[in-house]
Amino acid sequence: MENSLNYVSDFHEHLDHAKIMLIYDGILSKAIVEAFLTRLKIDIEKTDVPKKEKKRFFSIVVECIQNLSKHGNVNDINDSHFLVLVEKEQNTLKISTGNVVDNSNERAIIDLIEYVNKKDNEELQELYKQGITNNTLNENGQANLGLIDIARKSSQKLKYQFNKIDNERSFFLFQTQVRVL
Repeated sequence: MENSLNYVSDFHEHLDHAKIMLIYDGILSKAIVEAFLTRLKIDIEKTDVPKKEKKRFFSIVVECIQNLSKHGNVNDINDSHFLVLVEKEQNTLKISTGNVVDNSNERAIIDLIEYVNKKDNEELQELYKQGITNNTLNENGQANLGLIDIARKSSQKLKYQFNKIDNERSFFLFQTQVRVL
C-alpha cells in the first residue's frame, strides 16, 4: 500500500529539483489571482535575486496573469482552465502560462509575438512609448502594450507553443524569463 504514493514523492522531488516556486492549474478568479500574487511576492522576496530583477520579474508575472484574465477563452466556465508556472532555474526566473484559445486567433497571436520578438530593446522601448503617447489601438480596442512591456523586461525572446485540442481550440503556452545575476 505504501508504494501507491510514490508518484507524490517523485513529484515533490521534481518540484524541489526544478526550483518551482508556484504552480497553478485551474480556473482563475480575482481571489485566486490575489492569493497567487501575494504568495509569489513572499517567495520572491526570500530569494537572493537583486531587488531590481525581483521588481522587473514581478511586473512581468502581473502582466502575464492580466493577459490570461483578459484574453483567456472563458466562454464556457467548465472548459476554461489556466496554467501558471513560476520557477527559478540557476540565474533565471521564468513564468510560463497556458490557456485555451480559439484556433481562429492562433495566427494573430503568432504574428504579434513574432513581431515583438524581431525587435531589439531600443525598438521595443520606442514601440512602447509610441503606444502610450499615441494610445494606438488595434481592431479589438487593445493597445498590445502588455506584450511589448513583457518583451522589454525579459532577458530572452518570448517563447510560445500551441497544442491542438480539437478543430476549434488549442492550448496556448507562453513563456518568458528574466536573467538574475
